[in-house]
Amino acid sequence: MMQTVRISDAVRCFLLNVPKGPNLVCPRESSLSGQQPNNKVLLKETLASRRGRISLVSWKGLQLSGLASAHALNGHRAWEIDRLFGPTGLKSWDRACTEFLERLVQEAGERFGERVILRLPSDSSTVHQARLAGFFPYFGELLLVGQVAEAAQNGSEPSQTMGPRLPQDDYSLFQLYCAGTPQQVRSGLGSTFDQWRDSQSPSRQGLRELVSRDKERITGWLGLRTVDGWQEGQVMYHPDFPDVLPALLAKGLAAPGPHKWLIPDYQEMAQELLLRRGLGETVRYVVLVKTVAAPVKMPGMAAVEA
Repeated sequence: MMQTVRISDAVRCFLLNVPKGPNLVCPRESSLSGQQPNNKVLLKETLASRRGRISLVSWKGLQLSGLASAHALNGHRAWEIDRLFGPTGLKSWDRACTEFLERLVQEAGERFGERVILRLPSDSSTVHQARLAGFFPYFGELLLVGQVAEAAQNGSEPSQTMGPRLPQDDYSLFQLYCAGTPQQVRSGLGSTFDQWRDSQSPSRQGLRELVSRDKERITGWLGLRTVDGWQEGQVMYHPDFPDVLPALLAKGLAAPGPHKWLIPDYQEMAQELLLRRGLGETVRYVVLVKTVAAPVKMPGMAAVEA
């Protein structure tokens, strides 16, 4: 029977050292780092983050038969499923998996969530179960990994100025997101400023951000973080300023050590430039989203003019 994780469930998980096995989903942070938090971290987050965390569990006798969890990203409108554990390969789990996903979406809606994001390996069997639960694939992502090769010197310099991201840059970055992201992707991740802001990763610790500017407009953004000796990179650029992307990537790839870059499949130019610099594709992800209609808590009537 599926239920919200309680203190007694957390104690049982701790004593039995469960969940075990691979996490079937790939949240953005672990998609780059490849590291999953251990069970102690999972249970601590579950019990401590009551408002921003939804965790569900099911037991079959004394054995854990499934666990799923989601967390609010940068606000209540957007949630990400970051844990899903179960006995894959069993027909009973296929149905239970769909039920877990449907229940997480329902719980997010009751917390006024508007969309639930799910990232999976593109060849995962869980993609089918997610589709049955109402999730729709909006775009793909590629993880490019490797040592950086020397770049050919072409002598070109970008006409825009570059500098650190400023606190007042949020709306300009939203405008950059709208310019560089296909409409279908925006419909999944968010079309308004509030929706976009809520779908951003809440963790900015150690993130070094650089933006390029053309007068008052931001034309490119670079995010770089060092984790266990690896450089983890992300980039966003305006299609009307083609010289910005090579300059941003040159800045990012100059950081010492091996690199990991998570690139959306619609950023073909970024993929090509990174492949030229010696990085190789290791895995493809599919990002699925289900939009949620928040329930009306207190239905009522309002007067209207005839």
